[in-house]
Amino acid sequence: MIMPELSSVFSLVNYAFVLFFGIVAALYLADIGFCDHKRVYVLTLFFFGIAQLLFYLIMGESVLYKCYPFLIHIPLIALIFLRFHRNLSISAISVLSAYLLCTPRKWFGTFVAFFFDRNPVVSNIASIIITIPLLVLVIRFVSPYIIRLKYESRTTLLLFFLLPLVYYVLEYTFTVYTDLLYTGGAVVIDFMDSFLVVSFFILSVLSLKFSSEKNKAERENILLTTAATQAQKEIAQLSASQQQAAIYRHDLRHHMNFIQSCLDQNNPKEATSYIHEICTNLEHSSVIRYCVNESVNLIVSSYANQAAVNHIPMQISITATEFSRFQITDLCSLFANALENALHACQQTNPQSQRYISLKVYEKNTQLCIQIKNSYEQPVVFADDIPISRSVNHGIGVQSMISVVEKYHGVYGFFADHGEFRFQASM
Repeated sequence: MIMPELSSVFSLVNYAFVLFFGIVAALYLADIGFCDHKRVYVLTLFFFGIAQLLFYLIMGESVLYKCYPFLIHIPLIALIFLRFHRNLSISAISVLSAYLLCTPRKWFGTFVAFFFDRNPVVSNIASIIITIPLLVLVIRFVSPYIIRLKYESRTTLLLFFLLPLVYYVLEYTFTVYTDLLYTGGAVVIDFMDSFLVVSFFILSVLSLKFSSEKNKAERENILLTTAATQAQKEIAQLSASQQQAAIYRHDLRHHMNFIQSCLDQNNPKEATSYIHEICTNLEHSSVIRYCVNESVNLIVSSYANQAAVNHIPMQISITATEFSRFQITDLCSLFANALENALHACQQTNPQSQRYISLKVYEKNTQLCIQIKNSYEQPVVFADDIPISRSVNHGIGVQSMISVVEKYHGVYGFFADHGEFRFQASM
């Protein structure tokens, strides 16, 4: 008689720990921490505990187990939804996930009881012992990810809702309301086999979809970042040129007075030298026209000036005239990153006499063709035919270039041999 009574006592205690685990885990998964809601935790555990105890004593363990969804789970979802104003999906996901994460308790208890002739008392004791460590792991490592679901799309929420829901339905269908899991034989095995395969297939497809969307978002983010950076450079250069032009217009009267003074004093050499100096400054401040597109021209002119300052010869040939089918931010990003990489490589090339950059842009069969060549000295490391950099904050430019070309369904190639690096693209 002692053993059955002992078994009932530990079974009741185990139910108490199950309730404790489920409520605490569900609240934490819904981003309802204990420190900020101590009163709610105490009252929730107390009233749910009283309801479960009375139901257990009056109706028995079997009926309690079958009525658990209506006695505990649905009211807990309602509490999170109504009291804490969480999204209904988040409320359901939190409770269903807590139920799912409670399963390892049963696994551990069954595993330990296996070595003691499957003694139910041992199973309950082992389940009780593992409850707190498992709950700590859930709060520490699982809850942060479930909490972030409130920022995700409905598709992601649906996925995380369906996973614990399907397990919940199958668990109650096959083990609580029926015993098909133990008596169904081949029917249950075939069903579970098919269900697992189909579930894995669906998850794989959704995973690929999410991965594709994430990669697309990352590429767009790179494009936006580089476009914004390049826009700042364009604005700075244009502003500097306009400011310099305003200064020259303002000083024009003073220049003319000085030249007139030189001529009046019969000093033509000084006047000629002064005129030559003014012309040189004007040439340096002007933007040379390399192509018909103003934005591309500004980018190319900017890097041509930088190349001249660094004593790097730069040959530019732009015969293409049709740029209207491309977004100007994409073109600026592509040319700016390619020329900046070329300029950076040339600056590390010694001696200076071996430095050079060549830019050729032309049209062929309605395709815009781009070819950039430059000298290099440092070894170029390739991964999957794409140059990579191990330096911090480097390599983003190459990814941005690739994103632009792929956006317009183009092809590209990177080549390095005999001290010459080449980038070619057609789109």
